Amino acid sequence: MLLQRIHVEKGAYYDSVTLMLVARELQSMEGIEEASLNMATEANLKILAAAGFGVSDIQAGQSDLLIAVRGDGSVLEAAIERARELLKNPPGRKSTPGEYRPKSLDGALSMLPEANMALISIAGRYAGDEADKCLDAGLHVMLYSDNVPIEKEISLKNKAKEKGLLVMGPDCGTAVIRGVGLGFANACPTGPVGLVAAAGTGLQEVHVQLARRGVGVLHAIGTGGRDVKEEVGGITFSMGSEALLCDEEIRVVVLIGKPPAPSVEERILRILEGGKKPAAVGFIGGKASGDKPPLYLCRELEETAAVAAALANGKDPSSAREELFKSYERLKEKAAPMKRKGFIRGLYSGGTLCYEAQLIATGLIGSVYSNAPLASEMKLADSLKSRGHTMVDYGEDEFTQGRLHPMMDSTFRAERLLSESQDPDVGVILFDCVLGYGCHPNPAGQMAEAVEKARKKAGGRIAYVAYVCGVDADPQGATEQRKILEEAGVTVCDSNAEAARLACYIVG
Repeated sequence: MLLQRIHVEKGAYYDSVTLMLVARELQSMEGIEEASLNMATEANLKILAAAGFGVSDIQAGQSDLLIAVRGDGSVLEAAIERARELLKNPPGRKSTPGEYRPKSLDGALSMLPEANMALISIAGRYAGDEADKCLDAGLHVMLYSDNVPIEKEISLKNKAKEKGLLVMGPDCGTAVIRGVGLGFANACPTGPVGLVAAAGTGLQEVHVQLARRGVGVLHAIGTGGRDVKEEVGGITFSMGSEALLCDEEIRVVVLIGKPPAPSVEERILRILEGGKKPAAVGFIGGKASGDKPPLYLCRELEETAAVAAALANGKDPSSAREELFKSYERLKEKAAPMKRKGFIRGLYSGGTLCYEAQLIATGLIGSVYSNAPLASEMKLADSLKSRGHTMVDYGEDEFTQGRLHPMMDSTFRAERLLSESQDPDVGVILFDCVLGYGCHPNPAGQMAEAVEKARKKAGGRIAYVAYVCGVDADPQGATEQRKILEEAGVTVCDSNAEAARLACYIVG
């Protein structure tokens, strides 16, 4: 008989990579069936409960660590003790003998005095103060951390603007500077395009789609999703746009994100109109559309890339857009022999990809429920329980506090795929696999294993549709990742927009 135990380590904060590494070590112990280490956030307690752990009597706060193990009762205590030992000296985190790792900003600058940029990835409650120190030292900042108060973000960006510095973030996971990717980035070619994006996987999707059309990117400036809200005012978005317009190596400017606040959008478009460089503006799902040279307004990610590639290659952007949407119409023929009855369940690691898929699905098959919905009335009461057509963004804060981002580990998403496959009302399961530096070495393998298990139980009742966001030069290799999914019985599409449409045509 399997037993379980949850141990609480009070006031013990560890980063999510360390927790993942320790959990894997515990799972390799004989007699342990399941092990999980997570911070005791409300979302993580719900996830543990859904996995069958009893959490009702747990006395823990967000700053406490939960060590949960299930298995042979005789080894549970030893597993918890092993976890505590490993946390003191995490596996896979050993330094090279004699290697010096600075413990402060001053120490890092003494080793690299010519540095002009800092990348910050620590708990959100500390990140803002560290960013302040970096600005005082004259450094541009890429703030990967999330959960930074919006008041702090506004303060940082105003300070940076006064100093002529950029703050990319908070929650900025991707950027490209002179062709070099930072954070979650793809191995795409360098070229004449410059991007500003308030959307991490939106940036990656456009970057990848440009590469597939033979066009490279020199700079891609991430801003963090809140930058284009009224409160922040698009400070980094505006500064980034102005910088690209002034850069003689940039021939085409591309803007990406969810629709900004009206006043912010007006300011950004005014900057572009005065810059006299052709620009593809991809405010996903925005109300503005049409071509107003030198501005070309788009509503989807691949559309934005197709228009930008045409501009970079001296071709007609309107024709490029028309050809793309004709190709989408042909998906109806592809879907015909795949028809299924039931709902779509989308499981996304990319927030912008999830948003775009909802936008497309809403136009084709009706409203979609989500933990990050297009409209507030479509918000799921419980992100772990689907209803109707549902698309879940696993990169939302509720799932990433104290656990790895799904682009780094899709274990939890794969478990959801298995449970959704058991629902008789489901007809299509739709998901993404995002590749690049910083991402899981084999995301397709994680999801394909779950698909194979699910198909044994569900048979052919469910169609599985996916999109691989990446290129062959990425560490994972896009062609190889695609092959892994296809061998598991997944239909793999060439873009996020294409995958969303195909899923809708299958059930529509």
